[in-house]
Amino acid sequence: MAFNRTRTMLAGLAIAAAAFQAAPAAAQNLNAMNDAFNARMNGAMQSQYQNQYAQLMQNPRFQQMYHQHRAQGGQMSVQQFAYNYMATGGFTEQGMRNYQNSRSQIEDQQRRGMQDMRAAEEARARAQMGYANGYHRNNGEFGRTLQGNSTYTGPNGQNHVLPHTQPGVVQRDAQGRAFVMDNNGQYYQYTPYGWQPMRSGY
Repeated sequence: MAFNRTRTMLAGLAIAAAAFQAAPAAAQNLNAMNDAFNARMNGAMQSQYQNQYAQLMQNPRFQQMYHQHRAQGGQMSVQQFAYNYMATGGFTEQGMRNYQNSRSQIEDQQRRGMQDMRAAEEARARAQMGYANGYHRNNGEFGRTLQGNSTYTGPNGQNHVLPHTQPGVVQRDAQGRAFVMDNNGQYYQYTPYGWQPMRSGY
């Protein structure tokens, strides 16, 4: 029975270690995919912008509006003016409204995206901490198993480290509480209600 418990413990440690190492790798793969997607999108948007910018430089109305902007003391470069011209549909009233609405939506999306990203990072940190804590718990229990002991939980939920190699021998802790294991490996704790079954605390 002790051999089976040790073998189960070793398997659990191997699984926990693999999961602990796999979590950061999965996050890195996801980050790499996200970076590649963003690079493709940015490249496509930049190409589209360059094409529109080249056409705009040939547009007499745009040239007239830019000269007027400069004549009235405007400080935008031709590139800045072109960007604003395209973003606002030629500085039309409807285009300006659309531009402001789009900016507000983008800011909202970015704010929500940052909130989601922070929540995901916190969840990942909690998961990694869970993996680490589980790994350390498994290591501790494995060490106890090698010494012939295991953790058992009593009827009141309290954990007790007891030998798993001495069936039929009553064990007593420092407080005088009594425990006994039957021949099937089931531990019992003596309570005011008699012998109550315990469960493995691992």
